[in-house]
Amino acid sequence: MAVDVDKYQPGAILHEAIVGAFRANGDNFNAWCRRHGMKPERARSATFGQSRGPTGRQLLADLIEGAGESFVEHTYRRRLEEHARGRSRGAA
Repeated sequence: MAVDVDKYQPGAILHEAIVGAFRANGDNFNAWCRRHGMKPERARSATFGQSRGPTGRQLLADLIEGAGESFVEHTYRRRLEEHARGRSRGAA
């Protein structure tokens, strides 16, 4: 596993970053999963953190690598920052 999955918090933001990266590359999350012998439902479980064992972590790493690690990381961090700013404004 070349991708360090520990730097990502599984959940909606990570899932959307991965799906968006596939779209930006002209691909599709479900189609990519099927081409790589992965059930989209299991892949989705990995992105949302419902599968955190060795198999789920490997699925997540494969997804991030397939989507483009630098794009996923950039999008993920930007969305986290947007989420944090939105929350802090709403709390005031």
